[in-house]
Amino acid sequence: MDAGPPEGVEARHNCRSALQTHPAKLCRPIHRMKGSARRMQYRREIDGLRAVAVVPVLFFHAGFATFSGGYVGVDVFFVISGYLITTIIVTELAAGSFSLIRFYERRARRILPALFAVMLACIPLAWLLMLPDDLENFGQSVVATTLSANNILLTMTSGYWDLAAEFKPLLHTWSLAVEEQFYVLFPALMLILWPWLGRRSGWALGILAAVSFALCLYGVSRHPTATFYLLHTRAWELLLGSLVALWLFTRAQPANDLLAAAGLLLIVAAILTFDAATPFPSAWALLPTVGTALVILYAGERTLVARLLGKRLFVGIGLISYSLYLWHQPLLVFARINSYEQPSPQTMLGVVALAFLLAFLTWHFIERPFRDRRAVPLKLLVPGVVSASVALVAAGFLFHDRNGYPERMFAGSSETAANMHIGYNTRVFRYKTERFAADGRPRLLVLGDSQARDFVNMAEETGRFAGYDLVYRDDLPICAYPDFAEGLRHLVSEAEYLIVADSSAGKACFSTLLDRGLFRDHRVVIVGPKHFGYNLNKFAQLPVQLRPFAMTRVFDEIAQDNRDYRALLPRGSYLDILSHVSDDGAHMPVFDAAGHILSGDRVHITQAGAAYLGRAIFDDPAWAAFPAFPASSIPERREAASRY
Repeated sequence: MDAGPPEGVEARHNCRSALQTHPAKLCRPIHRMKGSARRMQYRREIDGLRAVAVVPVLFFHAGFATFSGGYVGVDVFFVISGYLITTIIVTELAAGSFSLIRFYERRARRILPALFAVMLACIPLAWLLMLPDDLENFGQSVVATTLSANNILLTMTSGYWDLAAEFKPLLHTWSLAVEEQFYVLFPALMLILWPWLGRRSGWALGILAAVSFALCLYGVSRHPTATFYLLHTRAWELLLGSLVALWLFTRAQPANDLLAAAGLLLIVAAILTFDAATPFPSAWALLPTVGTALVILYAGERTLVARLLGKRLFVGIGLISYSLYLWHQPLLVFARINSYEQPSPQTMLGVVALAFLLAFLTWHFIERPFRDRRAVPLKLLVPGVVSASVALVAAGFLFHDRNGYPERMFAGSSETAANMHIGYNTRVFRYKTERFAADGRPRLLVLGDSQARDFVNMAEETGRFAGYDLVYRDDLPICAYPDFAEGLRHLVSEAEYLIVADSSAGKACFSTLLDRGLFRDHRVVIVGPKHFGYNLNKFAQLPVQLRPFAMTRVFDEIAQDNRDYRALLPRGSYLDILSHVSDDGAHMPVFDAAGHILSGDRVHITQAGAAYLGRAIFDDPAWAAFPAFPASSIPERREAASRY
């Protein structure tokens, strides 16, 4: 099989056929002399390199700490993709046979059938298992992924209200969107550059890669989300593969054991040493990308690295790597969604094994047939792709438009969707005013983030502050006290009562506020943290009669923070939410007595949650006289602060 490539026309035909039926198989053009016939040779080691890329991604997303930098497998894929696409394009441009239509047809055959199959398989699982807000988010991802724009959606929606990554079945398709956007632009660029510059097009691509890399370095600290997801800061990785392809286009494949091994070691080092704290992509991304380039450049067929990566196991995994990448994230997500607690490592290994099985079946029954124009002619491919795209976009739009169909899980009126956490919290904004009203009512200022919004909703549902002039602000960082912006400083100085519910504040902040006299100057209540544990989707599957008894375990760090704040802050100035709803301070109820869920996303509360927690807090005799809080002496405060 590896003895040597056939010559001349037969070689070009064999490579072209291989690219149609097995696009993962990379063929390299070797130019012996100017004007000579090209011969093509399949590089097994590139398929093996795909295995090195995809397996760490799987184990990283499965939560195995050893693969803390497994996310760099995506960067390895980017370089390989740039190399592959450029090799195909310049080979055909040089032969005068390049066609944009044929190129996009090959990309559609390569990418869409398996992708659409996985997405269609996710829809019934999402319908059965996901909470409304999760399903609404999933619907948005379905539409964006179908339109090759999930990276843009993630850039626009990432933030405090964003769903946790481990509960997004299509999160990983952001990398497909980057590649697909590159595939749209790059061939047209080469059509412009090649007639003008020919093999010297690499200079222009090098300049573009340098600009993209500079934007990446600039944005990683200033706009980290956009820098991570968008094409303009990722293009340099694909273009690095393009530069490698152009370099090899007129040269024989060099073989250098030392450089090839160094490249492989750079990739492995990134996988094993990078973690969530590593700024990425940044200059650190050079390790896996340059490592990949070195392997492609110098792993000639007689090198140790080529022989290692060319082993049957590596090549086999490489051949199914695309389907494996598609399946792993949805399977891991639905395993988590269908569990009360974090699934065990054994469970996650089982999920990974299932991903391998489904990947092989998808590769054999979907990928291979659709790449073959004889098995699936164009007259069947186009209507099939169009029909699947329309169906997916329609389903995703409905999930979004109907707010995740809350009636699937919660019987109720037509207002059910509006009473879930995202839509429900918008009511608070009517309190976001610039000044207190001059009407003689007691002035109450609520500061913080969405936790403060939840607190206002608790008060709303119980009517607790009906006699107060209430103002809510999420743009007055309490930790900066008393150095607020001039235009808003008056709100704090005029407030008679101050309530702070801010998830970003911590012990250091509260100790500083003690020292700066906040608790001496104002009647203050600090609202403690709340959280509904690992996963609520599974609880929503309980029968209605069992829901009032369901309790979820609060994360240990949340419970510990609550104990620390209670010890640190003056008596009477700390609202311990957990103690009002839990006997041990480590569990939270999931539903009220009627079976209505209290949180839609594990952090923020629904209308039912606001009513339930509001009654639990404000019906407590200790708070009956609110807001005439008991006051501690200054020495007691200083003594409490000194303990931390």
